[in-house]
Amino acid sequence: MSQQRNSKEKWNRIVEENRHLSIEYIEKLAKPILDDLTSWVNRKFYNPLNGELTYKIPLDERVNATATTDVLDPTHPIIEMNLGMLREIYRDAFVFPLMSDIFSEKTSTIKDLNEVFQSVCLTFGSGVPPINANQQTKLFDLMKPAYDERRHEKLTDDMLGSRFMMFELMVVWLYFHEVGHLLQRHFLLKIIKPGDEIVCVSEMQESVDFHSKATDENYFLKSQAREILADLEGVDLTISYMVKNKLFHVPGIYLLMCAQEIMFHRFFQSYPENFEIPEIKHPNPIVRGEYVQGYLTNLVLDTLVKNGFISDRKDGGYQITYLSTRASSMAGLFWANRYEEFDGGELPTFMRLASKENHEQKMQYIHTMRYWIDSQLEKIKVNHLCRPNFIEYFEGLKLYQK
Repeated sequence: MSQQRNSKEKWNRIVEENRHLSIEYIEKLAKPILDDLTSWVNRKFYNPLNGELTYKIPLDERVNATATTDVLDPTHPIIEMNLGMLREIYRDAFVFPLMSDIFSEKTSTIKDLNEVFQSVCLTFGSGVPPINANQQTKLFDLMKPAYDERRHEKLTDDMLGSRFMMFELMVVWLYFHEVGHLLQRHFLLKIIKPGDEIVCVSEMQESVDFHSKATDENYFLKSQAREILADLEGVDLTISYMVKNKLFHVPGIYLLMCAQEIMFHRFFQSYPENFEIPEIKHPNPIVRGEYVQGYLTNLVLDTLVKNGFISDRKDGGYQITYLSTRASSMAGLFWANRYEEFDGGELPTFMRLASKENHEQKMQYIHTMRYWIDSQLEKIKVNHLCRPNFIEYFEGLKLYQK
């Protein structure tokens, strides 16, 4: 993390928290979700190809996940989700609802936002969304009895439900991002140099990539564009998962948006405060966020129409804008108060860089990414493991095309 951006005192508290976070408990929460996801992906994509996707949870402190393909057996890929990543997901998912509740009580942020959107019927003044009993996750139903034995009065069902729902949706979207790499078969867009003995390809391991910056001057640009495509397929699969698991409702949509925003804040910590394109494989998280938000809001509206929740996209546009705006604001406040040197006098770093004053530089980066997305999309269409897939919908949106 950036030591200039982050408060040393706050960071020390985060490190201290680690002593009280049980990795066994976190793994216990994550495994049923990952088991269900893997079973679904195999039934839908890999079993028909006589293949099988597996996952691992390495005891690794690094906050990342990887997708690995054996080029000699590409229908048996592996996703690794480090315990370090799951721990941070758990930490954010369990603290964010609590801090959101504090913001709702001690600041005017939510009240002011609700006044702007006063014509929207689904605004809520509490820190977390109201969650009906039939909207709760299976994880909530499983774990609730243990909490009921020693529950603090402030830990309402809405608060507890938001924690488990946010944890689940964070894990789901991250997992499906990795699945996106695999389904799009990104390894086929890389070239083996003569004489190389390459056994497997991991999107995180440059040493086993087919390509490198030494062999392709646009190596990083292409890689960053593929990360965005994996994000978008991840969004597409996540919405399908939410519909299947009866999580496609206002609380679920809002908490997914919050989860994504917080994840991008986390990734942003290693990036400079500008929109120069770095020579690394992942694009600036603000740019990733723009693509994800643009794709997600359109997909949510079309899914609402498809499932009969609204009759026309325009009936839900204002409501989804409210949820998206609120998620961005609350995630920014959460991150700044939780991690950064922040006194409330100006916008948090991420939100400041994403603001209108940097719009031109941001859009230049976004359009550059769209160019490199389009340059690889035809090959990805041919290589994709399933049809139909997200690509036709994405192209129809013409998102950020000049």
